[in-house]
Amino acid sequence: SLNTAGLIWWTLGDHPSALRQLEDALLLAKTLHARKDEIATTLNNMGLVYRDAGDYENALAALDRALAIDRKINSKWALGYDLKNLALTRLGMGDAEKSLPLFQEALDLAQQIGNRINQAKILAGYGKALMALNRPEEAKTRFDEALDLSRQMALREVEWRALFGLGQLQLKGGNKAEARILLEAAVKVIEGMRAEIKLDQLKDGFITNKMAVYETLVSLLVDMGRDADAFYVAERSRARNLIDLLGNQRLSLHGAVKQELYDKEKGLKIQIAEYETLMAQATDPDEKTVYSQALDRTRDRHRDLMLEIQLKNPGLASILSVDPLTLSQVQALLEPGTAILAYYVVPDEILCWFITSNAVALSRTPLGRQTLAQKVLDYRRTLQNLEPPEAGAEELYTWLLAPLKDRLKGVKTLGIVPHHILHHLSFATLFDGKDYLVDRVPLFSLPSASVLRHTTQNRAKEKNTKVLAVGNPDLNNTALALPFAEKEVATIGWNFPDVTVLTGKKATEGWVARNISDFGIIHLASHGEFDPVNPLFSSVKLAPDDQDDGNLRASEVFGLDIRANLVMLSACQTGLGKITSGDDVIGMNRAFLYAGTNAIVSSLWRVSDISTALLVKQFYREYKNRSKAESLSRAMRHVKNRYPHPGYWGAFVLVGDYR
Repeated sequence: SLNTAGLIWWTLGDHPSALRQLEDALLLAKTLHARKDEIATTLNNMGLVYRDAGDYENALAALDRALAIDRKINSKWALGYDLKNLALTRLGMGDAEKSLPLFQEALDLAQQIGNRINQAKILAGYGKALMALNRPEEAKTRFDEALDLSRQMALREVEWRALFGLGQLQLKGGNKAEARILLEAAVKVIEGMRAEIKLDQLKDGFITNKMAVYETLVSLLVDMGRDADAFYVAERSRARNLIDLLGNQRLSLHGAVKQELYDKEKGLKIQIAEYETLMAQATDPDEKTVYSQALDRTRDRHRDLMLEIQLKNPGLASILSVDPLTLSQVQALLEPGTAILAYYVVPDEILCWFITSNAVALSRTPLGRQTLAQKVLDYRRTLQNLEPPEAGAEELYTWLLAPLKDRLKGVKTLGIVPHHILHHLSFATLFDGKDYLVDRVPLFSLPSASVLRHTTQNRAKEKNTKVLAVGNPDLNNTALALPFAEKEVATIGWNFPDVTVLTGKKATEGWVARNISDFGIIHLASHGEFDPVNPLFSSVKLAPDDQDDGNLRASEVFGLDIRANLVMLSACQTGLGKITSGDDVIGMNRAFLYAGTNAIVSSLWRVSDISTALLVKQFYREYKNRSKAESLSRAMRHVKNRYPHPGYWGAFVLVGDYR
């Protein structure tokens, strides 16, 4: 049980909790004097966690201890895994030469005992090591063997690795067309896996080791001059933001029919996964045939159900099977005067598509991804600490906006589709040496360009001006009081008189959750808390009551029925989310978008109580007659006139519909 708990924490990306469970398991295993294999199993698991966390020295130590025990008790099955994991650790450390004999011994053992699953995994790693050592013919042989075995046993985790390896070999050999075919095949396998919503796909590692496939394919397509195809692949890598979250919990999807179909679809996916496991484990040919036929039948039932879902509930179908937009489809949704900058950050350059209804241009800025990430983090600290911002703001402007400066002339509203670390950057505060970007054009942000379809389709024909304004809830701690937040919500009624104001003990989580669907504008002015380990536990702090603890968590927001055209989270760090390598940003913004709102205004860092109150007051004054993007832009400039440092006015970002 402790070992399993450790592995669960590992799949959730919480390495410290995983190691705590495994250390307890190890203590218990040591009391089982007749079962040395339990000690070795636990050490092997610890090695996996250490390696995943990048702690290679401790990974080697744990795996070496496991190997010594398994050699002593002569467990060939376990030895095959010990040796493979040691080889992969050496490979991760950049020592491909030392990994080769470990892979070879592991392969010999797996073949001796007929462990074909481990054999396929070993071959994929072996090929990667040979490729790193510039031995392409041998690497191709290993990848081909891994691909053949993986397809025989429906081992898609190995299949995509083998295809990716073969694609990289073709790329190194200059065969771009063949490389593209192989990389696209690898992406297809990955997306088939990702569509099957299971808990283990929530871990960062699911995307971390697969994003390189998308990035390699995007870079290849750009090099081939296929900018539109590259854009579509980039969207495919990030337009599935909600899918992984859907499988983590039973969500209250809107309407009984939708929920019934959703549950049925989820049940069929579980059956498909079970048949794939049975097929992979089967050794008897007749048994394998039975499972293969059952797998095909279940996949047919799943296909038929998806057609039924699409006919009855197009919205639900798009959630379960994401269909990203092509470049031309994005253009068709853009109004005259509106442009989008869609960024994609690969290891050695920044790609940016400038998109309007009648023009597309791609800019490529050679810059290391780690350099960009460090600069953004340094700049954020500068803003939060109210230090001189101009140098950092100008440098980031040069990298991100200067290449497209001439094209931005005449743009009336600018959308930003961030990628990687750019999700944490306030584009409004970037400085060209004369003006900040907010001085030039109103801004909005989108998690992916494909979300534009959602925001335009769900755009209300007219504003619902019934407001829920929550400010300074009683958190049972005077140190957390926000008196200006109370004044902030009081001013909203000057422009929107149909307002329900909740403050102090009345601002309870329970009341808000029960009544939130009645309002067209929702304003929450309180403390926010971002949980970087598990972003689904990020929360807005409200007053507790008999049933609720007062923490309105992102995971709970997913179950709400929100019909508001605007949600403003006037709380610290509500706009932040955990960025996985797959550009999956999990946080409050994503939760509110899924729950039904069309736009969210939230903050990227801890904001001043006073300057925020000024910004909010001006925003609602403007929003009575203007668009969301223009209202926020004018409110930011209003605060800037009094508090010039961007740390005071630059934190807020509009995500979703700009109208």
